[in-house]
Amino acid sequence: MKKTIFIILLFVTFSSNTLLANDSIKSLEKILTPEQMNEDLKSWRDWLTNTHPDLNIRIDDLAQFDANIKKITNETVRPANVKTFLSEISIFNSQFNDGHMNIMVQSQGKLINAIVKEDNGLFPFEVIVSKEKVYISTKLGGASSPLTMAEISSINGMAIADIYGKLITRMYGDSTRHRESLLSDKFALFYWLFIKQSDSFSIVYKKAGKTEERVFQSTRSLPKAISNESFEELFKFELLDDKQALLTINLFWWQDKERFYQFTRNAFQTIKDSNIEHLIIDVRKNPGGDDDMWKNGLLTYIADKPYRHTSRYTKKIIAKYMDEGETEGDVVTADYDKFEAPLDNEPLKFKGKVSVVVGKVTYSSAIVFANTVQDFGFGKIVGEASAGYSWQTGGIQFFTFPHSGLKAVSPRFYLSRPSGNGRGQPVLPDFPLYDNPLNERDLVNEIVNKYDK
Repeated sequence: MKKTIFIILLFVTFSSNTLLANDSIKSLEKILTPEQMNEDLKSWRDWLTNTHPDLNIRIDDLAQFDANIKKITNETVRPANVKTFLSEISIFNSQFNDGHMNIMVQSQGKLINAIVKEDNGLFPFEVIVSKEKVYISTKLGGASSPLTMAEISSINGMAIADIYGKLITRMYGDSTRHRESLLSDKFALFYWLFIKQSDSFSIVYKKAGKTEERVFQSTRSLPKAISNESFEELFKFELLDDKQALLTINLFWWQDKERFYQFTRNAFQTIKDSNIEHLIIDVRKNPGGDDDMWKNGLLTYIADKPYRHTSRYTKKIIAKYMDEGETEGDVVTADYDKFEAPLDNEPLKFKGKVSVVVGKVTYSSAIVFANTVQDFGFGKIVGEASAGYSWQTGGIQFFTFPHSGLKAVSPRFYLSRPSGNGRGQPVLPDFPLYDNPLNERDLVNEIVNKYDK
């Protein structure tokens, strides 16, 4: 699934370099005429028709969706800046019910850097958004805070329920749980975009049964989610004891794929040399990437039978991906019967127990990986259910609104999981275990302890 949700969640690391940092803010101040905004909406809707395989797959009521577009068009009678226009049309993000679809600024990373350098700064805390509540996690950027797990009641006089409602409506994602997970990472940016720019924040919060109000200054720290992670931060291997090992894969993408393949080969060599019996593969933080990364880098060593990553697909035929005999604009639905056979003579084949850890952030190609492991019995899925659906869209395409310069994303295909089951469901663990959002190691330790017993 070529550079799928990974690109959406981490726009910030793979975005265009055509704008200077401060131009990201200036571009939002550009004034649009009603005619320009309506032309943007029409051209975007036409592009969706020509790109998406079937909007009914995820949009609950397509007729109402189009009625909402028409309503905005009819009510657009005065000039507005791009930021206001974005606030109006980004309500469609939650209606897509798909983390592979959104309407957003060209580069979230450039905008964040501009806010930090040129504007008042950002909301000063990382947060956890869960079940319509917002909790302080750490200071923005990850530094510890004495307010960890304080529940926010209001910010600058606005009730958190109202803030949540406005932001979650403009967040993309497969499900509400998925959108809350993404909003947790993007809260500071979304507050700046859709609530208010501010240099101070009066926060009312509850902790240990006590309600307090304090004023905090904005920060020029960068959110954890946009840090440029190194290879060593994304991909880790460690021996946990004399029987168990942990392989953490936080992304199925790296520019130098051979480096990744060598990393996993070295890991499986150590696993063999150390007589490891139980391998834990942690993809809780993995938002996706390229399928060949897990096929070549992981299934080479753990697959013991032919497998396929999907059983059936639906795809829109578009010019740059058109095969011989296909017609542009057609929608093709067919069974997928291409099985990939593992190498029988692979000297590093692992025959022990495999546990794949999933969670709310696991998405796109990482979900397809988990599906394949579970459906073909290559291992057991443990942890919390994914927030994204097990039937995944993919093959994302990009569109630039002609007047506002905003960016839209849409998939061009839809995949059922290999078993053909589970439509409308997340990846459900074989062994559900609670994941502590403040200490990811707790879950690993619990898996290790359960294996020892």
